[in-house]
Amino acid sequence: MGQEEVVSNPKASLRVAGITLLIFSIMLWLYRHNLNPVNYLFFAMLLLRFAGHGLSKTSLFLKEGLDTNRRIFARWGKIYSSIMALILVVLVLSATVYLQFSPQVGGNPGHYDSEHYHDGAFHNLEQPEDLEPSFFGTLIQYFIDDGSREPGSVLPTVAFSPLDLSEDEVGITWFGHSSLLIQTTNISLLFDPVFGDDNTDPLFIGPSPFAYEHTYELEDLPEIDVVLISHDHYDHLDMDAIKHLSDSLYLVPLGVEAHLVEWGIPSSQIQTFDWYQEAVITEDLNVVFTPSQHFSGRGLQQDNTLWGAWAVYLNEHALYFSGDGGYSEEFVNIGQQYGPFDIAFIEAGQYNEAWADVHMFPDETVQAAIDLNATTLLPIHNTKFVLALHGWDEPLEEVTLEGQRRNQSVTTPMIGESFVLGGFMPEEPWWRGVTVYEPPILKQNPFVGAAMYASMLLAIMMIRHRSPAVVIVMDSPK
Repeated sequence: MGQEEVVSNPKASLRVAGITLLIFSIMLWLYRHNLNPVNYLFFAMLLLRFAGHGLSKTSLFLKEGLDTNRRIFARWGKIYSSIMALILVVLVLSATVYLQFSPQVGGNPGHYDSEHYHDGAFHNLEQPEDLEPSFFGTLIQYFIDDGSREPGSVLPTVAFSPLDLSEDEVGITWFGHSSLLIQTTNISLLFDPVFGDDNTDPLFIGPSPFAYEHTYELEDLPEIDVVLISHDHYDHLDMDAIKHLSDSLYLVPLGVEAHLVEWGIPSSQIQTFDWYQEAVITEDLNVVFTPSQHFSGRGLQQDNTLWGAWAVYLNEHALYFSGDGGYSEEFVNIGQQYGPFDIAFIEAGQYNEAWADVHMFPDETVQAAIDLNATTLLPIHNTKFVLALHGWDEPLEEVTLEGQRRNQSVTTPMIGESFVLGGFMPEEPWWRGVTVYEPPILKQNPFVGAAMYASMLLAIMMIRHRSPAVVIVMDSPK
């Protein structure tokens, strides 16, 4: 009688090749449909699978007799739960070490005798609406990226050069996001200074600044007399900038002084403000700290420092700096009580329906300028970081168009460009000249698309192909 011996199984190898081709084709489809973040998720799952396979070979999980499906399932469940527990422990330990030892977190604000402070936190004047946005809907949006959130090339900017001002003139320079320099012949002010390539967020997850044609260093600026801070979020309060400006006078909301003292700023150089608190700083400079609808916090505890906006009166000019905040009727009160303003620097960027109560959409930015009775609006809080899902140039474009529709003057200087308040106000839509994101050939080439679908079809045929194993019949020895 002959003895059968299976030599090879072409079906198995063909099926593996088909599965590999199908996975590659699906990943290419996701890439071409702006769903590349899904591929990142797939790679993470693949790494988890490899880690699990490697862990299964260790003596800790290598068991004999696991021959039933139930036992095999329990074994792999134990392996993957161990990996996830290890990842969770690493994340918790990293966050704990950061919060306990990183100087970036700042000091402990403590408690304050303020009508806006109770139950261990500061509170907005108006209770934000309960928008109840879809968590999963917002999450899905993060998995769709068409490349428009960042510029397609290096952003054109202007090299900073101090203005030659006359006695009553006020010079203005915007450095992107919310960092502003205000100059006169007697004094220089700096709002929410954030310079450098890091320190915008804890650990390594912070957003990187866009590439600028010219870079800006604090060493290049004139001597700064007064620094005004709107709130303590990382994209508005930069520890390294604070340390560099150690000789300046700081005007900050309640609680923020704890961070500055932790970073070496003497308390004698810090003045703290509650909402609607006024102060005479110099003969030419008066300020009022006004409310905004936002939140605060650099660590686990939220809203333990105050947030707000600044009304500044300098050389017979009135300026308004919004910091961050959602739209509220309080703008009308501020305009009636402290306006009109010659210029208002108002946030326009990083908005989304999911957090519409703490950040303004472009039409609300223009409405806020109208409420404040501002002669000119300069939209800030944009053109430096990706902190939301809209296009990088959408805030500037939409605010400009809305300003035209509503007869509100909007000035849009280039980053680093200095101008004199009340003189020539830059209005050039410079962002329209920036190179538009061009999809790579893998995304837009029709032949690549046709080959992709053909590969999918071929892969399915390879997986479903039925090929008999090659069998050799050997004669039994007599």
